Amino acid sequence: MATFVQDTDVRSGPDRVISTPGVAKQVERYLEDYRRPVIITGERSAAAFLDYVGEREFFAPILRYDGTSSERNARELAEQAKALDADVIVAIGAGKLSDTAKNTAEFLDLDLVIVPTLACACAAYSPFSVNYDDQHRYLGIPIHPRNSQVLLIDSALIARAGADKLVGGIGDTLAKWYESTPVFEQAGDVTVFDRLSHESARLVRDLLLTESVPALEAVRAGDYDNDHVRTLIDTIIGLAGCVGGFGGVRARESGAHSVHDGLTRVPGSAESMHGEKVAYGVLVQLLTEGKEDEARKLLPFFAAVGLPTSWRRMGLDFTDEHRRTVADFASAPESPYHAAVPGVTSEQIIEAMETLEAM
Repeated sequence: MATFVQDTDVRSGPDRVISTPGVAKQVERYLEDYRRPVIITGERSAAAFLDYVGEREFFAPILRYDGTSSERNARELAEQAKALDADVIVAIGAGKLSDTAKNTAEFLDLDLVIVPTLACACAAYSPFSVNYDDQHRYLGIPIHPRNSQVLLIDSALIARAGADKLVGGIGDTLAKWYESTPVFEQAGDVTVFDRLSHESARLVRDLLLTESVPALEAVRAGDYDNDHVRTLIDTIIGLAGCVGGFGGVRARESGAHSVHDGLTRVPGSAESMHGEKVAYGVLVQLLTEGKEDEARKLLPFFAAVGLPTSWRRMGLDFTDEHRRTVADFASAPESPYHAAVPGVTSEQIIEAMETLEAM
């Protein structure tokens, strides 16, 4: 196993990506090289998967993750998988489940197969995890030395979760362009891989702006086998993963995710999806960049797909204390926010949030 891993490494993605409606019903075909697969899943993910494939039980032993996406839980699962003599980890679930399984697979130095049940982010594609504590507060992003061996994207399975679940994925993925652009523009040593990452982010943004509304309409109408739906899901999981994979740390997060990370410190924030908080952070970041016109241009799109533009829409109290908590965390010296807006202050972020509320 590789031990020297840098956050600037070019990581193109999983070894194999199969994006085909119905592929989740063929998982066992992709496990023929293994003898003792162990599945990590959650309660809702397990129910969704089994209902989709038409089975009552799984084809291998299952371990339940606890929903925290914490290193503690990943280590507990690693011990359980080791006791079962696992030779491959199969992750069936959404973003936090994928992140947990990536941690677990690294602890055991095992191959990983991922079957996403939601398209909330690029977690199923990316080579890193987002870790939280037991109170769902953001802690950090460990980079894994290995990518997953196989990623099976079944848009028909994912779409069955409903349009609301796709909205968070749209928000998280939209940030790829807005977070990476100011970072690349200020960089003095842009490589061809950086350029590929940035062009991928541009494509991601353009596809989201054109495909999101028709895809959501199709899902709401129960039309899961739809080109718009498949394009949107592949964009959220695959193309978004390419942005960070080729661009490294410059393309993974800056202002919007820093605002998200600060929001996880506010009571009740776990009730809104990761991507909803990130999308709100996109608007805040644009305002701190002095790009109010660009932020305003996004408001109709936010309204059309159902992304939040206020704390009330996220179910949070917009108090002085809460604003200060978010702004202080997002503007801390080690925060990636500074990569997009060098020297950003807590006061600037608070002013941006107040301006956004007034919009």
